[in-house]
Amino acid sequence: MKNITFLLLFFCSLNTIGQKKLKIEIDNPEPRVGQSVTFSINVDFLTDYFKKELGKNIDLTRSSSIFGMQSDNFERVIIFEKAKKYEVGPFDFEFNGKKYTTEIIKVKVLPKLPMENGLWLRTTESDGQQYLILEQLISNESNKTDNENGGYSHTIGGVKPEGKEFAELNEELTKGVELSNYSSATNTLKPEGAGLFDTGFSYSIKKYKIKFEENFNGEYIITETDFKNLPEKFDIRKIELKK
Repeated sequence: MKNITFLLLFFCSLNTIGQKKLKIEIDNPEPRVGQSVTFSINVDFLTDYFKKELGKNIDLTRSSSIFGMQSDNFERVIIFEKAKKYEVGPFDFEFNGKKYTTEIIKVKVLPKLPMENGLWLRTTESDGQQYLILEQLISNESNKTDNENGGYSHTIGGVKPEGKEFAELNEELTKGVELSNYSSATNTLKPEGAGLFDTGFSYSIKKYKIKFEENFNGEYIITETDFKNLPEKFDIRKIELKK
């Protein structure tokens, strides 16, 4: 029995030795239910294949990567409908006589936000990189106007009130700890069952990469002074940053 087990492990090892491992990247390290996540796998070997087989007199088009740059990546968008932890991969395939396999990537999906004014801040980590994710909801107001001909115009879900700005984090938190805002987006959200003329909320999400200097030791706790445009009412739980 021991010999059989050894042989099985040996053949499995031989099978994986010849495989090239491909990396999976995502643009949303900790999405909520209903939010889209772009999964990206680098397949630049396809470009090399076409160049080799078809020669130099061709024009290879590229798709936009998850960071807006041109890339050779294979991408698919997924929207999760249930809050839980998922494991994606590995994917094994063979191309032109070579075997490829992808790594496993874990995705934690959070529940939807409550439809109310609020500010939410959390930390997460993906592929060794720490992030701060700042989300905010601001209740909209209607901009419905009647026209002279008896018609009307309005923005579905309403608009953000004038003078109200979304909160953001300062890039320099303290000596040795800096943030870089690498992604931000805004859109309008409406509660389930809302009518045509019901107002919703303006939603903002900002994602920051956390950068620690080599000589930084200890921890840093986020406070009110680290924000711009804080709303009148907010409840930021204790957020502790450590290397």
